[in-house]
Formats: sequence, structure tokens, C-alpha cells
Amino acid sequence: MTMVSATIGRYHIIEELGRGGMGVVYKGHDPLLNRSVAIKILSQQLVGNSECKDRFIREAQAAARLNHPNITAIYDINEHEGIYFLVFEFVHGVSLDRYMKEHGHLSVEEALQIFVPAARALDYAHQHGIVHRDVKPGNIMVSEDKDVKVGDFGIAWVEASQTLTQPGQVIGSCFYFSPEQARGEKVDRRADIYSLGILLYEMVAGRVPFIADNLPAVIQLHLTKEPEPPTNYNMAIPRNVEQAILRCLKKDPAERYQNVTDLIKDLHYEESPEELSISKVSPSEAALHNILGNNYYKQGKLDLAVMEWNKATGLDPYNALTHNNLGTALDGMGRLREAITEYGKAVDLNPNNFVAHYNLGSAHYRNGEIEASIEEYRTVTVLNPKFAPAYYNLGNGYFRLGKLDSAIEEWQKALILNPQFAEVLYNLGNAYYRKGRKEEAKDYWNKALELDPQFAIALYNIGSMRMEEGEVDGAVELWQKCLEVNPEFAEARYNLGNLHYDRGEVELAIPEWEKATQAKYGFWQAHYNLGNAYFYLSQFDEAINQWQKTVQFEDQHWPAHWNLGNTYYYQRAQIEAAIVEWQRVAGINTHYWQAYYNLGEAYLEQGKIELACLEWDKVVQLNPKFWHVYHNLGSLYYQRGKLDQAVAYWTKAVALMLFPW
Repeated sequence: MTMVSATIGRYHIIEELGRGGMGVVYKGHDPLLNRSVAIKILSQQLVGNSECKDRFIREAQAAARLNHPNITAIYDINEHEGIYFLVFEFVHGVSLDRYMKEHGHLSVEEALQIFVPAARALDYAHQHGIVHRDVKPGNIMVSEDKDVKVGDFGIAWVEASQTLTQPGQVIGSCFYFSPEQARGEKVDRRADIYSLGILLYEMVAGRVPFIADNLPAVIQLHLTKEPEPPTNYNMAIPRNVEQAILRCLKKDPAERYQNVTDLIKDLHYEESPEELSISKVSPSEAALHNILGNNYYKQGKLDLAVMEWNKATGLDPYNALTHNNLGTALDGMGRLREAITEYGKAVDLNPNNFVAHYNLGSAHYRNGEIEASIEEYRTVTVLNPKFAPAYYNLGNGYFRLGKLDSAIEEWQKALILNPQFAEVLYNLGNAYYRKGRKEEAKDYWNKALELDPQFAIALYNIGSMRMEEGEVDGAVELWQKCLEVNPEFAEARYNLGNLHYDRGEVELAIPEWEKATQAKYGFWQAHYNLGNAYFYLSQFDEAINQWQKTVQFEDQHWPAHWNLGNTYYYQRAQIEAAIVEWQRVAGINTHYWQAYYNLGEAYLEQGKIELACLEWDKVVQLNPKFWHVYHNLGSLYYQRGKLDQAVAYWTKAVALMLFPW
């Protein structure tokens, strides 16, 4: 039965690539990440045995945590309508066994260019506690760019175990088995090192060391026969390479290399700078720094956590979890751009980790990159369709972009998954309020309060709606409840201050506005109102102080500049300071003729007649019915001896006084 053209999970199957003891391998397409993948459909014989299936899933999950440039990445382990399948990296290339058939005898240099990266991949897996158990050319891919990828980590034991249970057949894996595997004993990394020795032997000698016509005979050779020196088949093999191969093939694991690093060292392989950096990877050492980073993070010492996790990523740059942890610590320190970089690395290394996508989306959102955040949250909903916070934040992103219907749709999904999600109900209220559907908005805010009576902002919003409807007492009651829940709710303080001021209760308004500015730094509206209140009480210095704070936080608020100019001029006789403020008003609000009129008055007092005339001419253009400016201009021209012009302006002033319409 073929599954070509079918869809399994979110993956589309394109063509069959091969078959084996585990099942069938297909080329597929992941529409979410828009990339080619390999899909291994597991045989029913395997998944029908619960013990075997559980072991398979457990070991595949462990292998999926491996992130190394020479390891075929496992993207997904899933089940669809009773069919279990693996999704892993698709490599554009050929298996090493096919490569050797196509290229014939490999030179030692070319063999090492392929062998050493594969060996590094195994070394990395060993440092993470994973033994391959089935190292052979069929599990090594050589890409079109000569990149080397080792596959089937954590799952090769299935094929390997079946090799030993096929009577009368010689199956490929048996040529690479270690003696301890042949005896059915527990194996460790040294079994892989034995297999590596056979692999390198074949690559440089053109054949495996042990060949027989049937499986028992091959196994017997592994157990009893010493291999012939590979130089018997290829005299060009250097002595150090031959010695390394023969040491790998020792029958006693204790006599072999105890780790792959020492094997690579003895091969005297000349590394490029990039390969040198890879060879310095040390997951075991990185794990120590990871532990220290976790401890510091739990203690709230983020700077020390960052230091340790930086060391860990340097020693093991392919560990997605460490990059995600580092991003979290940087995020907590407000270093958003660096956090985004680390979250991005975590996502690249493990595209199916929804937590890393979620963290990346949140960082983008807080950095104002809303479109990018939406993309990440959307990915989270595909990877984990039951994760309500992703739909919640997705809705927030659409709301920020003004796409209210899309926001409502996502929030409704979050509410289906978690009906107790009070924040979602609150946000739905905001969306319906913005759409002008105020009763629905109020219903959602009330539902949020039913779930969380301490939801201060919902109390505030309903109070504000009551004020819009003219229910002043109801609004005040809700704002006071809001402050009982959260005494630092600045907007509620501000509104109560406004009510007191409108009622002439200036002394009651001031404390509310003061508390609002203390609760919310930069609350310029409250500072502006405080300036007005202190001016009303003739406390001019304090009024100036508050208006200065207003323009410090919001320089474009021209009424504060206007008030400052008037107070400097009329209350403090500070003409230059007044001119600066009125000029600022004219710069912000070019049609505010009063600013030009006052500037004319100030210039006149300084004796700058020409400047005064220029400012008052602007008043004439903006407000031609303001008779005072014609009177003033007439007086200036009279003083300068220009009687005809003076009479003309005075005549205009009198006409406007008598007939202002």
C-alpha cells in the first residue's frame, strides 16, 4: 500500500524513497515551514508491540534533542489515525553506500573528509548519552555539497535487532556489528567505535574486513577472526590510519578507543577553522554551565545566568534549549534584540519546539515587530493547537494592527480552549467597544469580572462607559472599586481628579492628580491639569513646575507652552522666557493667532517695533475681525509718523468694534 499524494498530520507525501525493516520512507512537504522533509511510516509490526513501540518513542524523543550539523535532525514524532510516523530532515544527496558504488575506490583524503564529520556526529551523540548501534554506510548521507549527515539516531536499534532475527539472510547491518552486539550483550559507545572502524576500513580498502555467505558465518568472523590489515588492499593507506582502524576493531571493547575524540586525533586529520570550532564542542562541559545558569536564573541573578549560558552555547552551540534559556534571561534584562537572536537560534535548531516559537513571538511583540510576532504565534497554534495563550497573543497582534475581526476570531478560539481566561473576555470587550457595540463590550467586561472580581481595568472600563452615558455616580463607584483593587491605577485617579475639578473642588482634585503622576511616570495629562489647578490657586511657581513637566513628557502639547508663556509674562515679567514659549506654540499650532498677538505685545515692550508689526500682520491674516490688532498697528504707524496708514488701521478697528459681524 502506497501513501504517495496522501496527507499525514500536516505533511504532504510526495514520493517513496525506500523501504526497510522499520517501514517505508517518503519524501514529503511541510506547508507550515515550507520545506522538504523525510517521513518514515512505521510498520504495523513495530507499533503493534506496545513494549517495542514505547521504547521506540522514548529513544526517538531522546535523539530528537540532538542538534549537530552532521546529524540528520528529527523534526516530529507523531501519530495519525493509528499510523505512527517520524519526520526528519530531508538531505539532497545519496547514502554513503551508494556514493561508494558510484565513485568506486575512495582516496584516503576523500574518505577522511566524509568519515571525520560522521565520527564527530557520533562523538556528539555519545556525549549526550546516545549510542547509535547501527553505524553503516546506509545510515550516512552525503549531500550534493559534500555535507555529511548521520541518520537514524535512537531508532537504528529496530533495524539492528531485526538483522539478528532474519534466518538464512545476509543483511547489510551485520557486516558492521560489534562482537558484543552479535552476542546480544548490552552495548555502549565502544560498539559504535567498532562499527566506525569497519566503515573506515571499507572506505579506504574498498571492502569490509569480514565477508561470508550467511549471517551466522559473518557473526562468527566478528567474534573470532582478526581482520587483515587494510594495506593488503590499498598500499596508499598511511600507517597511522591503519593503526587507528585496527585499534577500533579490537574484539575486547577495553582495547578499543574509549571515545571518538581520541580516534579522530590519531587520524591526524587537518581541520579547517570551521571544523576546528566544531571539534571543540563539549556537551558534557556545557551541561555544567547549564546547571549553573539554571541556578542563577532561579535566584534572579540574570547577569550571572547569561554569563553561564553564554559559555554553554559556546561549548555546545547546537543545544536549542540552552539558546532558549539564554534568550529568556536576556529578555528579562530588557535586552530584547539579543533575546530575539537567541530565540531565533533555538527555533532554527528545533523548529518543532513551540515554546521557542512562543518566546520569539512575545519578544517580537514587545519590540514592536507585530507582523513577525503574528507569524510565530501562528506557528505555535499549528505545533500545539491546544495552547490557548498562543491564540490570545495572536489576537493581541491583530488588535494592534487594527484587524478587529481577526482578533475576535483568535480570542474566541482561546476562550473555547480555556473558558476561564478572563484576559480574553476583557480583550473581547475592548474589541467590541472599538467596533461601537458597547453593550456587547460591557457584557464581556462583566464576564471577566465574574471570573476575576479583582480585574481592575475591567472595573475602570465599565466606569468610563457609565460616565459616557451620563451616570456620574455609577462611574465614580466603579473607579473607586478599581482603586480598592489597585491603588496605583493612575487613570482612575486622573478621572476622579477631573470630576473634582469640574465641580470646583480644586483642593480635592490636586491629591488625585498627584497620586496619578506618582503611579504612572510620564503621565503628562495629569501634570498639565495640576499646573492649571495650582495656577487657579495662584501658586504660580508650582504651576510652572507642572507645565514644565508636561512639555518634558509631551513637547507637542502646545496649551502647556501657552500657559507657561502667559505665566512668565504676566506673573513673572520674564519676557524672554515668555517669547520662547509663545514661539513654540506658533511652531506647533501655526493657526493659533493668539500666540502671534502675544508675541507682538512682548516685542513691542522690548522696543522691537518691526518684529511686533510682523507678528500682528500674521494675526490680521488669521483673524481679520480682531479689532485690537488693528488698533495696535495703527498706534505703531502713528508713532512712526505714517499717519495715513495709522488712520486706515484705526478706521478698520472702529468699524469692527461697531459692526463685528
